[in-house]
Amino acid sequence: MRGRPLCLAVLTTLLATRLLADDKLNLNRATAEQLTALGLTQSQAAQIVRYRKEDGDFLQVEELLVVPQISRDIYEKVHDKVTVDE
Repeated sequence: MRGRPLCLAVLTTLLATRLLADDKLNLNRATAEQLTALGLTQSQAAQIVRYRKEDGDFLQVEELLVVPQISRDIYEKVHDKVTVDE
C-alpha cells in the first residue's frame, strides 16, 4: 500500500512530461504537478495556480511576471514552454 503514492507521483510526472513533449503547457489548465515538470519549484507552481484561481485566467504568458515568486529569470526559463491559447 505504501508504494501506491510513489507510483501515482511517478505516473503523474510521466504524463505531464509527455504532455510537454507534444505541446506547450496551457497556464490556464495546468496542474501544479505539470508546472513542476517544467522545472518550477512546488511553491512557484502553487503560486501560479493560486494566482489563476484568485485573478482569473492568464490572458498572455507575460502575466507570469506578476505572480509572486516568478522572477524574470524564472519567466525566461519557462515562457517558451507555456501558452494561454486553447
